[in-house]
Amino acid sequence: MGLLKKKKKDESKDPAAQDKTADESKTVKSKKTSWFKKLIIVLVVLGILGGGGFFAYTKFFSGSGTEDSRGYRSVPLAHVTLPDEMLAFCFARMPELYEALVAFNREMDLFEAEIARIDAVATKYPDQKKIADGQKKVWDKGRQSLKKAFEKLEKPIRETFVLFQVNQAQGQEQIDQTAEQMIQDANDALEESQELTAPLKKALPKAPEGMVKGTLYKIKKMFL
Repeated sequence: MGLLKKKKKDESKDPAAQDKTADESKTVKSKKTSWFKKLIIVLVVLGILGGGGFFAYTKFFSGSGTEDSRGYRSVPLAHVTLPDEMLAFCFARMPELYEALVAFNREMDLFEAEIARIDAVATKYPDQKKIADGQKKVWDKGRQSLKKAFEKLEKPIRETFVLFQVNQAQGQEQIDQTAEQMIQDANDALEESQELTAPLKKALPKAPEGMVKGTLYKIKKMFL
């Protein structure tokens, strides 16, 4: 009888012991899971910091020499063949020249739009094609003249950019020596072009009234 009672007592203790072991196992697993999650978070944070550091390095401290170009935003310039890094370089080192490149692109858009309009008139009234052709020649001549002027500017810009990558001091010296003349040449070409395109600009829709609408309109026109 005594042995039977002892066996029953031992059997009654087994479930509790099993529950305790199960709880301890769950605790260990929970700690491992928690530790694993923390490790993942740490790795993600390190990855973000590392990526941010790499971006900062490539953006501001790599060989482009454009640490002052933080305000630069890439704008599509269909008529400029310079790659984006050279445009950013102009923005940072020769801002007036960059503005001239943007203005050049805008002028070329006006020329092409007007030539396309004249072609449409010529197609609609083929018997009066000579009139359209005469006007088209005027606009095409202005477009070609402006295009050639800015094509000549792209070569020294490329040379200055590459020199700056190789030797920053010499590159800056070349900027100091040539930037003013390049800007002057660009502005002269634009001034001649703008005399021709001035009537087209007057015909464009006026900016809407109101500060908000007016500002949005001006921003939109910057990219036209």
